This record gives sequence, structure tokens and C-alpha cells, in this order.
Amino acid sequence: MNDDADDQREPTRREWTGFWSMIVQQTQNAFNDKAAQFILIPLGAAVGFSVESAAALMIALPFVLFAPLAGWMSDRFSKRDVMLGSAIAQCLIFAGLCGAVALRDMRLALMGFFAFAVQSAFFSPAKIGINKELVGSKHLGFAAGIQQMMAMLAMLAGQIAAGAVFDHRYRQLGAEPSVAWQAALVPLLVLAVFSLPTIGLAWIIPRTPAHEVPPLRGKTLVRHFHHLADLWSRTGLRRASLGVAFFWGFAAFINLWSVKVAKWLTEGQEGFGTLSSWFMAAASLGMVGGFATASWLLRRRIELGWVPVAGVAMTFTGLVLASIDPLSTLELVAGDAPPWERLGAALGNLFLWTLGGLAFFAALFLAPLNAWMQDNYPADKRGELQAAVNLQDCFAGIIAAGAIEGMAWLARLADISELAGFRIQIVVGALCCGLITWFILRLLPADFIRVIGLTLLRLIYRIRTTGAERLPKKGGVLLLANHITWADAFFLTAACPRPVRFIMESGFMRHRAIRVFCRVFDTLPISSAKPREALRAATAALRAGDVVCIFPEGQLTRTGTLQELKRGFELIARQAGCPVVPVWTDGVWGSIFSFERNRFFRKIPRRLPRGLCVAFGTPLPPESTGLDDIRRGLLAAAAEALQARLAPRDGAAQANALQLSQVNGLPRRWAFAVLESDPLPSRLPALPVFGALFRSPAHRHASPDAGGETHWLGGEALRAAILAAAPPGESRVFFDFSPQAQRPLDAQGWLHCPCLAIGGAIVAMSMPEPPQPYPGSKPQPGRKSGSLGLLLPGFAVREEAGRLILSGPAAPAGDIALPEGFRLDEEGFVFPPGEAEESV
Repeated sequence: MNDDADDQREPTRREWTGFWSMIVQQTQNAFNDKAAQFILIPLGAAVGFSVESAAALMIALPFVLFAPLAGWMSDRFSKRDVMLGSAIAQCLIFAGLCGAVALRDMRLALMGFFAFAVQSAFFSPAKIGINKELVGSKHLGFAAGIQQMMAMLAMLAGQIAAGAVFDHRYRQLGAEPSVAWQAALVPLLVLAVFSLPTIGLAWIIPRTPAHEVPPLRGKTLVRHFHHLADLWSRTGLRRASLGVAFFWGFAAFINLWSVKVAKWLTEGQEGFGTLSSWFMAAASLGMVGGFATASWLLRRRIELGWVPVAGVAMTFTGLVLASIDPLSTLELVAGDAPPWERLGAALGNLFLWTLGGLAFFAALFLAPLNAWMQDNYPADKRGELQAAVNLQDCFAGIIAAGAIEGMAWLARLADISELAGFRIQIVVGALCCGLITWFILRLLPADFIRVIGLTLLRLIYRIRTTGAERLPKKGGVLLLANHITWADAFFLTAACPRPVRFIMESGFMRHRAIRVFCRVFDTLPISSAKPREALRAATAALRAGDVVCIFPEGQLTRTGTLQELKRGFELIARQAGCPVVPVWTDGVWGSIFSFERNRFFRKIPRRLPRGLCVAFGTPLPPESTGLDDIRRGLLAAAAEALQARLAPRDGAAQANALQLSQVNGLPRRWAFAVLESDPLPSRLPALPVFGALFRSPAHRHASPDAGGETHWLGGEALRAAILAAAPPGESRVFFDFSPQAQRPLDAQGWLHCPCLAIGGAIVAMSMPEPPQPYPGSKPQPGRKSGSLGLLLPGFAVREEAGRLILSGPAAPAGDIALPEGFRLDEEGFVFPPGEAEESV
């Protein structure tokens, strides 16, 4: 199957059915495998045959011996056929294992133990490699997380059931070594019967294509280091595979450590199997939770930043575990305690909770690495490279087992108590987590910071996305976005299904915080003094297939409306030959990062969390990237974003009220005034909704010289009253919706702001000039002579028969037709016919 075809395709129903059949098969396989292990380990202890360390080696050894052959088979044949063969082999192995236990031959039973590991060695590359072939890249993070979660859940169930059943039967039969064989035989026979359905499950999986690989030769069986060299020649895969190997080494370390602690606590006698099961249950449940969480976190894209986050948590949790006394867990195997009392003791046991937490973060460490590797394997080498990864994992497991035994030997040599020795072992494991995390942080600092930053962002902002399906799945894309806040890049990064690179003026790089931002988000710094170099850098990134974002306004809006668009992006789009996607972020005016309250940052948030919406507009071909095309595309995206923020029951008045809240006109949480005799405010249904939503009530007064409000809103009646009244003692703002609004108002002490309302909807508003936040900031007019104000964001604009038509959720009848001759200038001001465009 072609990798390119796999990238973002939607799986068919049959492929999803095959995926879930594979999940059920591997779940049953993992359950049987772990259950058999946790019957044989306490069986060995009961008959005086210590198998814990030998078991760890026997589980790992087949992955070392047969890795090249397993990888070759997974690539040479359909992975479905390999999985079918593994299901048949499992049934035969169970038959042999039952025979060995019936004959009471522990050495022969251990051969069955080894055979299960051989079967897993061939099953693993096929079940992991088939994920992308069934669900493609788009759902691979989810699929990998589900696969690992279900495997751990199965192992948890298997070890709990096996340990508990064996201990129960062992006690019932007399708890003597002679009856241990009988206690083990019946559950093994049950497992053998339950292994049969896996053959049918494997048959349901669609046959995936085989690949052209060299024929099987004798040297194929010993190409371990050739495959490892192939894996290591790919820098990204090498680093990811070493991280995966560390996880499996750490998992083997914790697994063997837990078994040895359980054996020490019970002296290897009655209760050993049960206590081991409790320990494994805590670890497995933690991993199940970790993989489930990872599946949710990676549902949109594979994010490697979670790896160092999990590594930091593993280090801390490991050190905490070393400080907790495991003796408290003996309550879990009290012979006369009923099951509910044991469960209650387990739920309140700090040792188990910490062990589970350690496993949770370990799973979160593994899942992104595993999904990333599966996505980046070449299609014809998935089996081979996965087998090489499995080989590394086994070496890591063997090293971990050797480390446990070596540290135990050194503790005995130094006459250190066993409990102290166990604590030293887990401290060493935690310090190893810290070292690997430090190494990963050096490789992935941007990913780590991005994950932390975006996680905090999502806690503060409820980000909704609309139109993301319009974004091309592959290839270069130029995003052109409105610019309201300093955090817009974070919002777009959180909302976009693909990684985004931003273009920034290199002059900003003088600030340390911005330099860090540029590294985190792989920003393209460009210099306006060197336009050709800037053009080449942006074009090269787009031709390389990146998503590049430009804020075409060239500055943050201080009015809340769309500012004049700057040229430059047209040439970039045409030279790169890539589509242009307008993007609008709605709902962020009012955040501390916006200019609401006439300042950036220096204000207290009024509401947490905040809801916002990012709308991806219709892609435009590179040849259709004129300023008018882009402005209309942005305004259309703004209307979609506003619609997405509304609840189904919300109407035009609610939408229009939200539009008012997104501009620097009527202040939030600040009352405004209307004239009692003025009928116009009652004809604007958005005003009372705005007042209720943003604590901005309308106070009614008999004359314009009454009341203490500084902002007044009205029509012809208020205009006439202002002209007849004495000048106010303080400066006041008049939002003029009268038919003569575009005409200047010669009234001392009043700032005249012409506005436009049509059919009960407020369409445009002038507003006081926003102050300059920094020396040298570009001016942004809030008013223009002869205009009726700035078009409110949330209206899409089109032209029909020479007239401008506004549409959007705030239009009461779906469309608002502006009177003939009305026009919109490049800064968004609405002009009636014949009026000159001149800034006030």
C-alpha cells in the first residue's frame, strides 16, 4: 500500500471492522499469555522451582533469536496471514503446555512458556505494522493508543484472574506442593479452549498487501545487526526506538521488581500469586489509563511533546514510590479477609496508587513514540524495522533483569537489608528516567514547551474549530489570519490539524521571549529590509509542504475590526503555487492579550475559561489572491466563526450582541445612556442582549445633560437634543444611528461616532480613536469623515447587481442589502454614496 495514499485517507467500514477484530485478537492473546505466566510463576514457587528471573529471560529471548525472521515474514506475507498463523500456533502451544502440567514436568512447562514468547515474537511486528495499513496516518495516534491500552487491560485481567484462581484452588486443595499441579491444570485447560476463537477473529481482518522483499536465505535468520543498522541509519527512528526500548526496559524492571517485592513479603508461600497480581494490577491499570489518555491526546495528531512531560512525571513518581513502605500491602493477602475488605484495602493503599501512577506516566511516555514510529516506517519495511525495534526492546529487558539481579547481589554483598535494597533499586530506576528525560528535552525542547503551553491554553480557552476539513491534508498551504491578540499563534496552533509555521519580522527577535517563541513554533523570521530573501524563505517552506501563516494586517487590531491588508502574500502564494486559506479567530477580543480596555496585558481576566472559535475559510487558488478576494474570504470566515459560537436556540439578536462585544465601541461592564424620548434604541434588539451578557445596561435619561454615563447611543431624537443642550462637563461619546449620521455634529464636548443599522441589525460603528500602546505604533482610525463606521466582524460581504449584500447569523432575514451606492473601503469603513474618504 502506498504511503502517500495512507496519510490522511478515511478507512472503510471493512477496514475498521478488521482493526477492531485485530484489537480483540491481540487482547485475547495478551490475556492468555499473561494468565499462563501467572499460573506458572506461583506454580514454580509452590513446587520449589524459582522461575521469576528465568521467566523474564525466556520472554525476551525469542525476540532476540527470531527478530529477523519475524520481520521478514511480516513484510513478505500479508500481515493478516501472519496473525492467522499466530492464532493457530497459540492453540497448539496451549495443548502442549497442558500436557506438560499434566505430566508434572516443570522443565517441559517452561518450554511452553518459551513457545508463547516465540509466538508473540512473530505476532508483534504483524499486529503493530498492520495499524497504518488499516486506519492510515489520520487515526494512527488513536489506533496505537487503543492497541496498547487493550493489551495492558488484557494482561491486567489475565494476571489478576490467573493469580487469584491459582491461589484459591491451591488453598482449597490443601496448599501442599503435591496439589499445586492440579491447581494449575484446570485454568490452563480453560485458557486453551478460549484460545480457539482467535482463529476466526484473524480471518475477519482484511488481507493487507505483501511487499517485495528478498527471498528467505540462511543469512536472513542472522541479520539482526543489519536490521538494527538500517533502523539506526534513520535518525528520527533511531532516537524514537531508543526511547521505546527504554520504556520496555523500565517496564521489565518494574515488573520483576514488583514480583520480587511480593515474594519477599510473602516469603514465596501462600498469597504470593495474589499479591503479585495486585501489584501487576496496579501497574497494568495505570498503563491502561495512560494509554487511554494518550489515545485521546493524540486523536488529532501525534505530539512528541508528551514524551518529556511523562518522563519528568516518571522521575518524580519513582522517587516517591521509593519512600513508601510496601509492608502495608500485606493486608491484601490476609487469609480470612473477605474480597470486599481486600478491595477496600487496595483502594486506600498509597503504595499501589503510586505504582499505578508510575505506570500511567510510563504509558504516556511510550504511546507518542510508538505512534510516531509506526507513521514513519517505510511501507515495505514495517515488519523488518518493527522486528529490529522489538530486538532492542528485548535487549533492554535483559539489561533490566540483569540490573535487578546485579543490584540485589551488591546489596547482599554490602549487607544491606532487602527492603533497603528494593528502595535503592527503584531510586536508580527513577534516576535513569531523569537522565533519559534530560536527553529528550535537549532534542525536543520546542515540542515540550508547545505541549505545556497549549495544554494551559486549552484550560483557559475552550477552542472550537470549524471548516478544518477544508484545509488541504498535504502540501504547502498559506494561511492568512486576522490578528486580534498576542496569543493568536497559539490559538491557531491549537486549532489547526496540521503543524503551522509563522512568519515574523526579524526585528522582533531582539526580545528574548519572542526568540523562544520563534524556536518553539519554527517561525520564519524575515526582514522587510530584505524582501527578496523573505520571499524566498516563505516560498521554500511552502514548496516543502509546510503550512505557513501570515497575518496580512501587519499589526494587531486595536478596534477589533479587520484592518487594511498589506501586500506581499500574493507573490508568495503565486510563486509557491499553493492554495490560500483565510482564517478567522472569533471571541478573543476581551482577553488579556487583546486591546480591550485600551491596553494589552495589564488587566485582570473577567472570565475563565473563555470560549472562542477558529474558522478555516474556503481555500482560494494562488491566482485568486487579490486584496479584495482575501478580505471577503476573511469576512466570510468571520461569519462562520460567529455562527459556530452560537447555541442552536440563539437568534440574530444574540449574534449581533456578540458582534458588538468584539469591537472597541460600547465598553463591557460599563453602562451606556439612551434618551427616554428616542425610539431608536428600542428598534435594536441586540442592545438589551448585549447589556445582559456583558453587564452593560442601558440607562434611560430625560435629557443628554443628565446622568453620569460617558457613552450615549441614539438616533435623530438624541442628535437634536444634543444640539439643543448645553455642553457637558466632561467629554462624552455619541454613537449616532440617525439618518444624518454621516454629517458632522457641531456640539462642544461630544465625540461624534456615526453608525449604521439596517432592519434592526447594527451593521457598522465608528468608535473613539484607540490610543497608541507603544511609541511608534501605527495609528488605527476609529472614525473617518463621511463614513458610517467600521463594518462589524461577523458579516460576510458579496456584491450582487452592483449592491453590497451582507450575510451572517446577525442578519435577521439571512441577508442585509446595503442601499445602492454604499461601498466598503480597504480599512473596512462603510461609506454612503458620494462621501469622501478622509480620516478624522
